[in-house]
Amino acid sequence: MPGFERNDFMNVSEALKKRRTIRKFSQQPLPKEAILDLVEYARLCAYPANLQPLKFAVIQDEELCDKVFPNTKWAGYLTDGSPKKDERPTAYIAVLGDKTIKDSFEVEAGAAVTSMMLGAFEKGIASCWIGALSREPIMDILSLDNERFSLLYVLALGYPAQESKACEFSGSIKYFEDENKKINVPKRPFDEILILEK
Repeated sequence: MPGFERNDFMNVSEALKKRRTIRKFSQQPLPKEAILDLVEYARLCAYPANLQPLKFAVIQDEELCDKVFPNTKWAGYLTDGSPKKDERPTAYIAVLGDKTIKDSFEVEAGAAVTSMMLGAFEKGIASCWIGALSREPIMDILSLDNERFSLLYVLALGYPAQESKACEFSGSIKYFEDENKKINVPKRPFDEILILEK
């Protein structure tokens, strides 16, 4: 099966250290069951006051994926970071806030998307968390009710067709492609982010 190199003994800390955003995908379809598993992980994650105000729309139909793609924006730091026709996601999960339950969703969406990305990585599936969206067209494409739902994010999914790794921060947080076509993602050093230890 294509995907990340899998280790049957992968644990959470390993996934947290190794999972990176991928923006180029092979075109082999994902199993429907695997995508529904990701929604289940989001369903079970932590929600403030346990309100559970999120809903999820799975998009796997090729025609719908082709309509969603032009309404997404990719890799602002790269000159050629947008996936080409044969590198596009083979599925998306749209993350929606249900306004009949509450009117702000950022904490919930962060927990849900992170849970889905980690679950995807464990399954060998690559993901890209997209917030730069043309929201109204996507809602129209999916025939979703704008009065009830807010489109928060889209999680792009597929088997990976590129590599990405964390690297040492050297003055810029901009991710970049190296001579081997691998994406390098600078992370600030630990002693910069830890400001108190008593």
